[in-house]
Amino acid sequence: MQTHEVQSSLPSPKATPEQIKKVAKEFESIFTSIMLRSMRKTVGENPLVPSSFGEEVYTDMLDGEYAKTIANNASLGLSDLIVRELERQENGDNPLKALHNLKSNGSPWATDPRFQGQPRIQSSSETKNPADLAARIDKWQEFIDRASEIHGVDKNLIAAVITQESGGNPRAVSAKGAKGLMQLMDTTAADMGVAAPYSPWANITGGTKYLRLLLDKFSGNERLALASYNAGPAAVEQYGAIPPYRETQEYVASVLNLRRQFAGLSAKESE
Repeated sequence: MQTHEVQSSLPSPKATPEQIKKVAKEFESIFTSIMLRSMRKTVGENPLVPSSFGEEVYTDMLDGEYAKTIANNASLGLSDLIVRELERQENGDNPLKALHNLKSNGSPWATDPRFQGQPRIQSSSETKNPADLAARIDKWQEFIDRASEIHGVDKNLIAAVITQESGGNPRAVSAKGAKGLMQLMDTTAADMGVAAPYSPWANITGGTKYLRLLLDKFSGNERLALASYNAGPAAVEQYGAIPPYRETQEYVASVLNLRRQFAGLSAKESE
């Protein structure tokens, strides 16, 4: 989301050594989280005591907290290596340029394939058949319904945004650092009260809350709200319409097309 008005948690170009260390610690925490999840995956499940979906979400959040604790109190040394590497970079007065490139270049920065989102649906011409669409978000339908009731946003619109943004992958991370099902940037997640962006429920309700705010901001105009979700409210306000960005224009058309398809599926289920 917000590909033209990129929000970043990185320090300013004139970052102090303390700020560099903080960002390096964040990267170590991410790496440690990936490592812990990979290690847990090798254990396997007990067929006699199957785990529930709620337990999986809780365990995922717990691993994230373990990773933060390890990075802050029992460092693996990765953050120190990152800091030393940055110090060797010839970046003039911008010592964080190399670290920023790790997050903003075109290649995935997370090596765990679970963090690499499923292919997005970029335009209506690429839309999958209705059965494929349902399969993408069916497991999140309860969360979608609850978020819809809480924030007063059409459940089919929420499902369409999830499909467009992350393909239904709760661990998706974009090249720009947007996370989770509805691809929240860190600053947006914080503003919406989302402390655990990889928690499906937290991310969906936070993304829906943000979408509600955009709908209210633009008097219920779904096209402008979706354009803001993709390009940022400032761009929409600047042009007084959907910005003349091809990506944003295709994004809005694709999400609305997906919403119509989800609405059709819902109508068939209710017959």
